[in-house]
Amino acid sequence: MNLQSLLPVEADPVPQRQWLLSGLRLLGRPLPDAAYLQLAHWLYYHRWPDYGAPRTLQEHIQGYVLRNHDDVLVTLADKLAMRGYVDSVLGPGHTVPLLGAWEHAADVPLAQLPYPLVLKPSHMSGRVLLLASHQAALEAGRRARLASWLRRDHSRINREWFYARIPRRILAEPLLRAPDGGAPPDVKAYVIGGHVRYFQVDRGRFERATRNLYDAQWRLLPVRTSLPRHASEPRPRQLPQLIELAEHVAARFEFLRVDFYLLDGRILIGELTSSPGGGFGRFYPASFGEQMAAHWSRVPRRGASADSPRPSGTSLHLGADRPRATR
Repeated sequence: MNLQSLLPVEADPVPQRQWLLSGLRLLGRPLPDAAYLQLAHWLYYHRWPDYGAPRTLQEHIQGYVLRNHDDVLVTLADKLAMRGYVDSVLGPGHTVPLLGAWEHAADVPLAQLPYPLVLKPSHMSGRVLLLASHQAALEAGRRARLASWLRRDHSRINREWFYARIPRRILAEPLLRAPDGGAPPDVKAYVIGGHVRYFQVDRGRFERATRNLYDAQWRLLPVRTSLPRHASEPRPRQLPQLIELAEHVAARFEFLRVDFYLLDGRILIGELTSSPGGGFGRFYPASFGEQMAAHWSRVPRRGASADSPRPSGTSLHLGADRPRATR
């Protein structure tokens, strides 16, 4: 299906009908982070977490957020600053092009931007607005939506402290599309203990969301999440390069999810995530979370930096065609 025929689209990770969740978060707001997460974990999984000796990947992720206050987690979660981090590790040209960044909703030049495009906040997860064209009659409503994003403290949802320290901006990116005109699949590499342990492939995010899990050799795993599965994808010819890039970007961390788009032979990094879903999410069977937990190590590999050897053959050479951010 052609994605442009569906625009505008807004994706929201917390549907408005989930009033119970919102009410529980409001009641738990006075609690310290550890107590809040322990209670939320019990309500979600019906068992108490052990952040000192985690048994599942989800417990590891939540414990990681609670004990790790390295400023670099702010950089990774910031959808603007993460581009600079990726550039420093891999060199320029590996992230989705940026059309602009603005601190105030009123400053976003909606009438002048090149369409179709994506608008998203730098300091939140999951919020995105896809627009096919500028419509003057809808501009006030769209600016109101952007302004509402800038007022929100995303860190309070799952106590991911780093979101509170991200400068709040609205970002614009060109709309990426697959050859059939739809949204390209999201290919997410889970790097645990220095190595890619599995891939998550999401399709139909703006229509009917589905998700497959593959091991590092791209074998379809007999595991699902809360989303239904789709037909198995063929092994990407860039799989060795995906693994090399993901492990290089994640080399200094205990855990990192690296989100890719594969477009016409190009590999673009969309986001970096230290705490997918805030550590909430289900595997069926649940034992998969325990298997992945066994790979977790608090001693990451040698940290990658701008001076570290870069993976070979990775440059995309976007060069002068890459727009610069405006502030």
